[in-house]
Amino acid sequence: MTKIKKLTAILLSAVMFVCCFAVQAGAASVFDTAKAINSGKKYTKELKYNECADYKITANKSGKLVLKLIADIYEVEINVCDSDGAKLDPEEYKSASGYSYNYKMRWDSSTEIASATYTYDIKKGTYYIRFISLGDFYKKGKLNVTATYPSSETDSSSKISCITIPMKVGGTMQLSTDGGDKGITWSSSKSSVATVSSAGKVTAKKAGTTVITAKSGSGTAKIQIKVTK
Repeated sequence: MTKIKKLTAILLSAVMFVCCFAVQAGAASVFDTAKAINSGKKYTKELKYNECADYKITANKSGKLVLKLIADIYEVEINVCDSDGAKLDPEEYKSASGYSYNYKMRWDSSTEIASATYTYDIKKGTYYIRFISLGDFYKKGKLNVTATYPSSETDSSSKISCITIPMKVGGTMQLSTDGGDKGITWSSSKSSVATVSSAGKVTAKKAGTTVITAKSGSGTAKIQIKVTK
């Protein structure tokens, strides 16, 4: 019987104020204009002075929202709020070129490109982001945005981020969790390839790939099994 490392079940375990996301009287609300964006994907938009780029993200658990920005706009204002309109302060902000401060990113005199990273503590839910161009009044500038946050695209509890274990048809393997086997539900995404018992014993049936999942409450851990003849 092949031994593997233990598979850990991942357990998902102040004054607030309403933020004004209007740059001028009658401006559209970010809640109406925000475009949903995926974690880790870069989005680019050209903006004139006082124009907005509005986005929204949906986190599937608590974690960090990291905004990576690159712009050839003289100054960009950054606003983030939750679905109730409460404004978030960045936990950390830093610039690689130009300089940044709490809610704005700006060039310095030595560069025409500003880049900065803003990090926020967030909980499960939807968040809205508005960027306001405060650049040249007469020409457009380009803003590149990459938002990374807990999502189905990045959450290691819903992606296969551990090793792939090879097995031969007819072989068996015992899986376990650090917390013991009580309260753990085991399942195989393709039982025709490999089955898993209620105690975590995997039996290879035929060539192919399957995902074995250990679930405890709202927490899950996964491992990929590749079966060959």
